[in-house]
Amino acid sequence: MAFQTFLAGALMALASLLALLTLLAGLRARRKGLASGLSLAPAILALLLCGGFLAALLAGWLNRAVSFTSLEFAVLLLTLVLGWAMLSWMADFRKTTAAVHQARDLELLVRDRNAELSARLQDLEEARRTAEVANKGLQRALEQLEQVASTDRLTGAWNRRRFEEAVLSEIALAHRRRDPLALLMFDLDHFKRVNDTFGHGAGDMVLASTAQTVHQHLRLSDALIRWGGEEFLVMAPATRLDGAMGLAEKLRSAVAAIDFPNVGQVTMSLGVSEYTLGEGLEEWIARTDQALYRAKAEGRNRVVAAPSPAHPHTSTSEERSLLEMIWEDAYTSGHPLIDTQHRRLFHLASALMSVLAENRSLDEVSIRLQTLLAHTAQHFHDEEGLLREAHYPDVVEHAAIHTALLDKASGFQEEVQAGTLDFGKLVGFLTKDLVKDHILTEDQNYFAHVRVLDSAGGSSPAGT
Repeated sequence: MAFQTFLAGALMALASLLALLTLLAGLRARRKGLASGLSLAPAILALLLCGGFLAALLAGWLNRAVSFTSLEFAVLLLTLVLGWAMLSWMADFRKTTAAVHQARDLELLVRDRNAELSARLQDLEEARRTAEVANKGLQRALEQLEQVASTDRLTGAWNRRRFEEAVLSEIALAHRRRDPLALLMFDLDHFKRVNDTFGHGAGDMVLASTAQTVHQHLRLSDALIRWGGEEFLVMAPATRLDGAMGLAEKLRSAVAAIDFPNVGQVTMSLGVSEYTLGEGLEEWIARTDQALYRAKAEGRNRVVAAPSPAHPHTSTSEERSLLEMIWEDAYTSGHPLIDTQHRRLFHLASALMSVLAENRSLDEVSIRLQTLLAHTAQHFHDEEGLLREAHYPDVVEHAAIHTALLDKASGFQEEVQAGTLDFGKLVGFLTKDLVKDHILTEDQNYFAHVRVLDSAGGSSPAGT
């Protein structure tokens, strides 16, 4: 009897342990969000009932028949509860399996999308590189077109348009800094005989060789200009009249020493002048031309200096303001591309304003305005690329200003084509909107960013 009591107690303890383990399993399943965790609660009760009735049967606490009946009921209840728990567990397993498959499918989808995104990023990068190459090619083509448009094909000298653009800046420096500026005008003596006797091919050879010889005796700051036919100019900045006379004599001697194939010696006559403050460009060129005429009248193959004007004109305030719009070192950003392009825009704007001031034809105004517009658009494009690379915070607002300026410039171009241009408004746009308010004011805000970019070795688009 004592053994049966001990066995009953052991069974009861075992049932309690199994109930406790089942409770822990249910709590763990519930913590994981499994519905089968709830079904284990009745199983705990069924286990305790089975253990209790079995212990009562062994200990003789209840009638045998009642004990067997109660035990059978408890076992049946345990079987049903365990079956229900098994079904719940299988349902949870199917859900978990479906979730795992869904997660795997999602992972595969994310992987595919990432691969697709990487491919698109690569395509975009390739497109960016292609656009950059195309932009550089376009820039080179623009530079070549500009070179062709401003250079004489035969001699490599500047043409009139290039000279008129450049001489304005030099005249402005002469006014601002009192720097001297000299001009030489020369043509080849009896050149018509060369063409008539030896043909135009020989004449072209003489012109090209003469230009090459003259180039060899000029400084980098000097410029050779083909003024027309066999007539040329030499602009010599920072040169006084006596220095220009020495240069002219050197050029005359060098050309006279050439033995041109099949032609022989060809000499040239030169007129020399120094710019006088307040003198207009046309008056200065006419005064130099008169000196050249005197050299020819006095026997050719000689140099004659032009006398200073007796009563030099005084520039009006408006003319002086146009001449004063020149590039200063204080305007530099520290980035070579930006500074090169800003100088070019100053140069082109000054040349356009000189055309407006001299009431030139609308065709010439249109050409110069179109050139300025093309260079401005290229500069804005390059500038925005640099600002994005430098992480300039106001790049979007800056680009919007660029768009507004280009739209306004395009409107002026349309007015030129229609013959309705308001010259005063165009001058105001050039001096105030483009130069003063934008280049000299708005652009100053990003200089610190591009200086950092340049010092870090950042890339730069092709320059103008």
